[in-house]
Amino acid sequence: MAATVYKSSAASDLEYGIVNESDLILTSFSRNVTSVKTEVRDAVNDIVAVAHSGLTAAISLEGFVNGSVAYNVAALLSLANATNTGGLSGGTIIVDSVNESSSQGEFKKVSISATQYASTMTT
Repeated sequence: MAATVYKSSAASDLEYGIVNESDLILTSFSRNVTSVKTEVRDAVNDIVAVAHSGLTAAISLEGFVNGSVAYNVAALLSLANATNTGGLSGGTIIVDSVNESSSQGEFKKVSISATQYASTMTT
């Protein structure tokens, strides 16, 4: 059963739950945007300039297999979940690792780690 969510006006834009990916019923999704930070220090070691460049996002998703999973390491990845916040949008997402697990009496689960780059890349 889908959740019924009640919100006050103070929480009118609050998001609940996550979007499932193709062939995956997600249990978790995370995305962490980072940059390369370069600092310049003066003679007394005070920071006098800072530059941020090279934005990337580390993406992790985990869920139950619901179909034929075709996630491969080093493959391009297209996601239904939001990948356009934190100053990084678009670009290219490449799979870094895939871990499948299953055991007796359990549903098959997959964990995927990927990196999002600002540049649009092709093979």
